[in-house]
Amino acid sequence: IISLHSCPIERQHKTQSADLVQRVTVAMPARAQVIRSRKQLISQRAALIGAVVGGAVMGGAIMSLPWEDEVVYGMERDTAVLEHLQPLSNEKYSRTTVYFDSHGVRCEAWFYEPSVQTRREMDQGRVPPVVVMAHGLGSQKDMGLHPYAEQFAASGLAVLAFDYRGFGGSDGWPRHDVNWRKHLEDWEAAVEWVRAGGLGTGRVDPARLALWGVSYSGGHVLCTAASLGPDRVKVVVANAPYLQAQRAVAQLIQERGVLPLARALAAAMNDKVRGFLGLPPAYIKLIGRKGELSLLQLSDEEMEQVQRPTPARQGGWRNLTTARMLLGAAAYSPIAMVDQIRVPVLVVAGTRDDVCPVELAREAVTRMGSKARLIERPHAHIELHRHGAEPDNLKPVIEFLQEQLGGVVVDAAPAGLLAHTAESQFG
Repeated sequence: IISLHSCPIERQHKTQSADLVQRVTVAMPARAQVIRSRKQLISQRAALIGAVVGGAVMGGAIMSLPWEDEVVYGMERDTAVLEHLQPLSNEKYSRTTVYFDSHGVRCEAWFYEPSVQTRREMDQGRVPPVVVMAHGLGSQKDMGLHPYAEQFAASGLAVLAFDYRGFGGSDGWPRHDVNWRKHLEDWEAAVEWVRAGGLGTGRVDPARLALWGVSYSGGHVLCTAASLGPDRVKVVVANAPYLQAQRAVAQLIQERGVLPLARALAAAMNDKVRGFLGLPPAYIKLIGRKGELSLLQLSDEEMEQVQRPTPARQGGWRNLTTARMLLGAAAYSPIAMVDQIRVPVLVVAGTRDDVCPVELAREAVTRMGSKARLIERPHAHIELHRHGAEPDNLKPVIEFLQEQLGGVVVDAAPAGLLAHTAESQFG
């Protein structure tokens, strides 16, 4: 899984229904500043030649790709209201829809709140802690997060499950732009919104806040914990975490060869230039079979798992991602940040995972030292997420969160209303 940064001119659609948005002014953490050297690194002649060559390559990409039959141009948001995604309420928990702001764009989230009965049975005696979660690469909250969130909530843990900008119920354009820098900004915005009281007074304890991520967001939660520090984040759960870009790039070259990779990079340059020109984005498949123009190429076995019948997805989700995200392959390696984490971390990894190898998970846990724990399961990448929500597999995760956040350790809660239909595209 690779998320590679580009800098498109983004047109962010802002909603007119401001009365629905819960806005809280928060102080975002200061970001590191890039210090640019004043020393002239290349001559003006070399820079001019580079610009001409680069322009010719990008122009060639624009001219050639209309004949690329696997590239899709443009993607619209579907605003249809889906019945199976409406608020829920039962004896264990309730689920409502809330909104927060990330860099001027409205993000949608589901808030799972333990019921009065659950809190009484848990005998916590205080406001519940909160787990903030979001999905992995190119996915959104209605793609298999519900079985996890409902069992957390039924065990006394409040949950905020959100969509990144451009996905699901969140605003933002272009749609399905997998941009790791924007994702990290959304994680920070979600945490700061909760800490500032965005969920309401006395409903959650923001001083006891956990992060939960899977696959690509498994790397995001590690980076966010390292960036925000122990004053904001108290514990982290990373499932099959994406950790190192260099390993992913080497694997791409080994599996696909140079020519297919060049084809993908041509699509990425095409999309990059289209962004500069204000044209509709160029999309490639998020997942595909071997030989297809896609970000991830899965085995026939895993493709069968993700292509099962699924319910309709919020926002009109399609198996597409902006091609521009392929550019800058080595820019994002969360494993470089794990040394800075100062809170307990639980890593769950699959021994048959070819996308996020267990060897990197072991290395990350070793780097983090005694504050980190590792659970290994005999699964490949997609099936690890599917089986992870099974009560027997989720029980040690809930116990870990209860142990670190406070409260009574209990058995995993039974599945709820959407648990079966949530076995979906990536669920």
